[in-house]
Amino acid sequence: MDAIAREAGITKPILYSHFGDKAGLAEALSLQFSASLVGLLERAVDRTKAPRDTVSDMIGAYVELIDSEPNLYRFLVDGWSGKPGQQQLIDDLGATVARELGERLRTAGADSGGAEPWAYGIVGMVDMAASWWLARKTMTRADLVEYMTKLLWDGLSSSGIA
Repeated sequence: MDAIAREAGITKPILYSHFGDKAGLAEALSLQFSASLVGLLERAVDRTKAPRDTVSDMIGAYVELIDSEPNLYRFLVDGWSGKPGQQQLIDDLGATVARELGERLRTAGADSGGAEPWAYGIVGMVDMAASWWLARKTMTRADLVEYMTKLLWDGLSSSGIA
């Protein structure tokens, strides 16, 4: 909290008066991060593109955001696990991916019943891979996105979406 107050150019009592405690600050940051990410994901959806390109664009948007805000991402994931704001982030991402996936499956005439559990699985997989990459950066961001897209697309295409 000292470092955050210093970086913001305010005193720690002002920070506490606004957010209450670390959990209050983390929840506010998590909600802001979630709104930014959902906006990026929604903008990545382009029905004029091939579905595989949309999958790639959505993964790319997620990885790009955490790469541009690595300290915030690490704080939300590592420094504050299990709090309500973190669950809200997961739920926001899961709902966004489920909505798009379900729509694409229905449009293709395929069974959309798996859209929600698949969406949460996708969110978990992409998050874990992106977290691994952020810590190591043993490949380019583009390569990571392509590897994740290939894994996801091969599975999704067998569901009837393509």
